[in-house]
Amino acid sequence: MTMYGYVSGYYRDKVIKDPDFERRANVLLGSGIPIKNCFADGFRSNNKERYQLHKFFADVAKEGDILFVPDLTDLYSNIRELCCLMYDVERTGLVIKSGDMDLSNDSAASNWIIASQLAHLDYVHYLHKKRVYKAIKKAKYQSTLNTGGRNKRVITSQYKKAYEYLQTHTYNATQYKFNLSKSTLYRIKKQIEYKEQPINTHQSYDASRGSYNEE
Repeated sequence: MTMYGYVSGYYRDKVIKDPDFERRANVLLGSGIPIKNCFADGFRSNNKERYQLHKFFADVAKEGDILFVPDLTDLYSNIRELCCLMYDVERTGLVIKSGDMDLSNDSAASNWIIASQLAHLDYVHYLHKKRVYKAIKKAKYQSTLNTGGRNKRVITSQYKKAYEYLQTHTYNATQYKFNLSKSTLYRIKKQIEYKEQPINTHQSYDASRGSYNEE
């Protein structure tokens, strides 16, 4: 069994000042734990990763070891981190001690266990609500597609009349009569003639005429 110590917080940050970090660090140094067994993570601006704590759990912590923290909030900042911490403590068999709690399997840690489980359930519930919200948002977006209109690739009766009229008139005349753009007329002609094209019949497109020639 080995005694370790850990503290975290903003330290000498130009934007965020946290004098409480120095107080907790002094508590850790005054606990009698050797300096070589003490770990600390100093936050910078928006970076609140606990690199040294992760390293401790991954490479150092063993079953029965004790990790002392001046304050439990040294170990986590939100529900997600609390859940991860709960799993790490269970996995390593570590004993966590703070100023007012002794967290281990053989101690009166029922409050800690209940709080951790509730935090985990709350986070799972949050993820579920987030997935539902995304699904609803996606469904609403999908419902707005082509609202009030139709798929432009559908050949309507007006398009068919325009195509029939185009067989004996120029594009300009057809465009003027049916109030359609030339690009739309090209598309209508291509769609209808492609559907009517016999199987195994090869066609070449005549750009000057805007039509297909069978080969």
